Amino acid sequence: MALPLNCPLCKKGNEYQFVVSKHVYGSPADKNSSFFKCKSCEIIYQYPGLTEEEENRFYADEFESFMSSRSGKSGGWEKIEKHIKANEDNMQRRLKYLEPFLKRNLNILEVGCSSGFMLYPLIKKGLNCTGIEPSGVFRKNLIDSGINVFDTYDNLIKENPNSKFDLIIHFFVLEHIRDPLSFLSNQINLLNKGGKLIFEIPNYADPLYSIYDIPQFERFYWSVAHPWYFNEKSLKFLLEKLNINFEIIRDQRYDLSNHIVWARDGKPGGMKKFSPKFGEVMENCYKKELIKSGYCDTLIGIIKV
Repeated sequence: MALPLNCPLCKKGNEYQFVVSKHVYGSPADKNSSFFKCKSCEIIYQYPGLTEEEENRFYADEFESFMSSRSGKSGGWEKIEKHIKANEDNMQRRLKYLEPFLKRNLNILEVGCSSGFMLYPLIKKGLNCTGIEPSGVFRKNLIDSGINVFDTYDNLIKENPNSKFDLIIHFFVLEHIRDPLSFLSNQINLLNKGGKLIFEIPNYADPLYSIYDIPQFERFYWSVAHPWYFNEKSLKFLLEKLNINFEIIRDQRYDLSNHIVWARDGKPGGMKKFSPKFGEVMENCYKKELIKSGYCDTLIGIIKV
């Protein structure tokens, strides 16, 4: 097993680093990767990770099939229309906290816009939307739909060197990025005065890992697609390096039904399965208590310039 010399985030030495998992979902057997945690800043990171060449090939050609094999039919990764439908709840959940920041004629950039399930409702609200999406399949469909989409940040800047946005958003993207500090810094430079950067990431305080300790979930959770896993402390450490105003908000995507199916069957796909029996009040109370305790599955970062 390859061992890191120091933490890639806070740079503490190898005496602060320990193994979280030797299993990396989707990683080739000969890669010999593991996930490590730093005792100082509490980041969890993959080492060794994908090379830049492997990463570019993965996102351009392999990402949808990888996600489909991982999440099954419920993820909707086989077809664009199914992906949009599968993410209806996520779209509605996000619009609730984005709404206070949405004003007509805003210029919005979504990084990693996938099938466009967030862009389409924003365009309907009269907002000017641009996307960045490395996936050739998703990007072609968005361009065919008349949306201005680029494959990389560099190509966006190359074609529009004076680009500025009022709001930049991305959802479950930061954990995929090899250099998250530069990634966020570049986006901050694209914001107009008074602009906002809002993003979501998975929180590894997820109760399926931190409370219920389900072995099958762990083998599923630690993915080759993620160089990083953050909790509140490690995300705060990262954002403080940017020297900007920010806040971190907790959220919970997955419901009690999903957690019961994981505990019973050891696999994903249980969303809303028992909700007709539990009732909306019970499902909402469960999510609210997880958020209150900090053992929730999602973190939202809001950066203001």
